[in-house]
Amino acid sequence: MDSKEIFLHNIEEKEQDIFDWNDYRIGYFIQKNQSKGETNQDTLFFIGKEDFCLFGVADGAGGHPHGREASYSVGETIFQYVRTKKAQDVQLISLIEEANFKVREKYPSAFTTLAFGALFETELRSYSVGDSEIQYFNSTGETIYNNIPQSPVGYAVEAGYMSQEEALDHNDRNLVNNLLGDELLRIEVASRVQLKKGYSVLVGSDGLFDNVTHEELSEKVGKGSFEEGFKELCSFFTEHQDQWRKDDDISFIFLRKIRS
Repeated sequence: MDSKEIFLHNIEEKEQDIFDWNDYRIGYFIQKNQSKGETNQDTLFFIGKEDFCLFGVADGAGGHPHGREASYSVGETIFQYVRTKKAQDVQLISLIEEANFKVREKYPSAFTTLAFGALFETELRSYSVGDSEIQYFNSTGETIYNNIPQSPVGYAVEAGYMSQEEALDHNDRNLVNNLLGDELLRIEVASRVQLKKGYSVLVGSDGLFDNVTHEELSEKVGKGSFEEGFKELCSFFTEHQDQWRKDDDISFIFLRKIRS
């Protein structure tokens, strides 16, 4: 299998596509906010080698200087690291720490989220800092894992004080406790999971997860045709702005295992 690299940053309008890598089908979507004057602060990346890949998003924090540059720096750090490593040599916690050091060194007072999946043949593990989210589905569309957005609202949902749908309209939805750019990081790491045929993974910035509930995502992309589900989710953001809860930059990668 040839290597595959995608690195999308500072997108003026939108980009989307579907491709295959090994036993997986992958779709990606990135779109600039519709009404804000700011540039797109999301970075979306996929880097696949013969037997492993990393895929995810970084979302520069609005309200702080150089959020766009911070998300780019994180994506570039990941790319340069993975290009030089064999699967057995990859150390992802150290990689996140290196990315954080570079953000702090180059862009003081800049912050960004990071969420990505690391897939070694059929074994997946995900990592996150901030409020970008990761959702796993089994072959029937049931959600089997969500990371916890590192925010007051995210922790309130996890504690059972509010539903995930109620959280989308909460006044403190925009607050985030923990971001790359902080001196000390809290890194959420999931245990390993074996992806079976039909299992799917969705990684996205808050522009996705602030507008669509986990239950709706399960219905749209967790089951049924990969292509139809991906197209439906993309069309929601390209054709139905009147139904959004929040106008924001939107980026996501959707992956499904299509062969045993």
